[in-house]
Amino acid sequence: SALAQKKTDDDNSAVVEQSLISVSSDANVIPAPLPLEAEAVANWAGSASMITAENWNNQKSIHIKDLLDFTPGIFVQQRNGAESARITIRGSGLGRQFQGGGLLLLMDDIPLNTADGAFDFQAIDPWLTDYITIYRGANGMAAGGYTLGGVVHLGSTQPNEQHPDIMRLSTGSFNTFHGMIDINGIYNQSNNSQFRIKASHFNQDGFRVQNQQNSNRFSGQYVFKTKTSTQHKLKLFHLNSYAELPSSLSKALLFEDPRQSRAFNINGNFHRNLTLSLLGYTFDNQQLKTAFFVAKKDLINPVFTYINRASDDVGIRLVWSSANHHLQFNAQQGWQDEKRRENKSGIAGEERLFRKQQALTATMGWQYHQTLLNPKTKLQLGFQGIYAERNINEQFPAIISSHRSYQQLNPFIGIQYQATNSQQWFTNLSRSFEPPTFAELNNGNQPGINSHIKAQSAKSFELGTRGFNQQFSWDLALYYSRLDSEFIRFRFPNGDTKTTNADNSIHYGIEAGLKWQLADGLFSTGDSLTWQSSYQWNQFNLDNDPVFHNNLIPGIPEHYIQSKLTYTHPSGWQLSPKIEWTPSGYFVDLANSYRTENYLITGLSLVYNTERKLDFFLDINNLNNQTYISTTLPIPDAGGTDGNYFYSGED
Repeated sequence: SALAQKKTDDDNSAVVEQSLISVSSDANVIPAPLPLEAEAVANWAGSASMITAENWNNQKSIHIKDLLDFTPGIFVQQRNGAESARITIRGSGLGRQFQGGGLLLLMDDIPLNTADGAFDFQAIDPWLTDYITIYRGANGMAAGGYTLGGVVHLGSTQPNEQHPDIMRLSTGSFNTFHGMIDINGIYNQSNNSQFRIKASHFNQDGFRVQNQQNSNRFSGQYVFKTKTSTQHKLKLFHLNSYAELPSSLSKALLFEDPRQSRAFNINGNFHRNLTLSLLGYTFDNQQLKTAFFVAKKDLINPVFTYINRASDDVGIRLVWSSANHHLQFNAQQGWQDEKRRENKSGIAGEERLFRKQQALTATMGWQYHQTLLNPKTKLQLGFQGIYAERNINEQFPAIISSHRSYQQLNPFIGIQYQATNSQQWFTNLSRSFEPPTFAELNNGNQPGINSHIKAQSAKSFELGTRGFNQQFSWDLALYYSRLDSEFIRFRFPNGDTKTTNADNSIHYGIEAGLKWQLADGLFSTGDSLTWQSSYQWNQFNLDNDPVFHNNLIPGIPEHYIQSKLTYTHPSGWQLSPKIEWTPSGYFVDLANSYRTENYLITGLSLVYNTERKLDFFLDINNLNNQTYISTTLPIPDAGGTDGNYFYSGED
């Protein structure tokens, strides 16, 4: 849901008026920057939505899937641990396994992506996130994105001394523990400076063998204003994460015992040790907003080889707005030193290869909106240029270098019709672009460079509606995309990877979300019964490929449904039975010879909000004890036979 809100002239918070996007059930005073973010979503002539922390705070919330469940158009599944996942929007990044890609992931306006476009899920803790804005597809242009996947922005509200200090604790199966503190305060009243500190810890033994995890995160904001109402913000984020990595399994092994891991991962002590530090400074005078950031990431990753990668990134994001015009400039440059050695039971052995990688990605965008024919109809135009460089220098075992550049212009034309204050229709035509990341260009565990890989682009059409009335709120979009040179990524059970470009492919589908107020005063005055559901229809296929013809692209179900029924009592109790349903299995290979199995998992959530500022929740998942496949390794041709391509669901 998302909606237009209006600020009072003398306050940085907002008083809610008639709105299209509901940012909170507590509509008295909403902290900045929620009103402006909601207004931006509601004014965009395309598929976009906004959700706030009340959707995930009172439940199990340890990974990105918990954040984005029930969000239309986003398919997220755990991969090999609580904080590891595979995410795709409209098929972008579908084949990626060990990192995310295909979309721009922001934290408080600062990219979590490295300059080549990849990102790590371990940076995300739902309890450190106050709200999320999502621009699906080429609509990501609104927030500086350029790929088919769009933009997911994880936001924090600004420091506010009236905001209560918070502590959250949860514990659960497999020795899972999650804790968080959130402290707000005034640093100096004379210059209106405030701070906010959030810190969290997570650990678990894990559902599977070789699945222990331990993460610590710190997020700090310091905000002050000058006499000219210019706002300055410093952002500091730090992560240290350790996660063991269980193996993929054959379907037979998975359904025999979904908790097992193959001996190779156990004996090799497969794990991922990630450290990330990020520092950002933002200057905002209401017309010009500029953000500078630096990031340092270190990865130690013993898997099929012992990977040691050091990354450094710097960047700038600039947004200028005046009347109906909106200009954006984004640039990020990064350097990576990567060594791969033999993995000797989790210890570095003999050197296999050493490569130095450098990436630059820059975008310049212009957007314009104007009423068309009548005040209810708005024309929106956009134009974006992208330039990217990807340089790889392998220095061992042989000297090989590749220097590639990519560029494209992306137009956008959209129309938005405001049927009522609370109902919108929109349609648009757009283009998107995705230069390859280093994961596509280098040869992984083997020497060599895939210099033949092209950038991926897509032309898309979209039609949708969003809004609410007294009983319903909805978010619905239909899209159709024709892709040129789509990345087709394969990852094999022995750790080898391969990426190629499809000549032509087609992605189309439906993204739908519905919330229905079924009853009020059902058993007592003030109680309510609400049904919420999200649905995806995904059709992604090749288009006259010389080998695989019009086959479906593997890795995602055709239909995906989440649904829950929530009963709320005025005494503070809330009860929510829920389901997650994949009605049919999906292919694991491009030859379309072997499938996963369909599944239905059930759950129950119980929440009690007391009047003493103490809340309790109980979240039970997979009540029906369903063994199921959560995600897969996409491969070219399984030959119709079983293999180690599958990861078991953990809930």
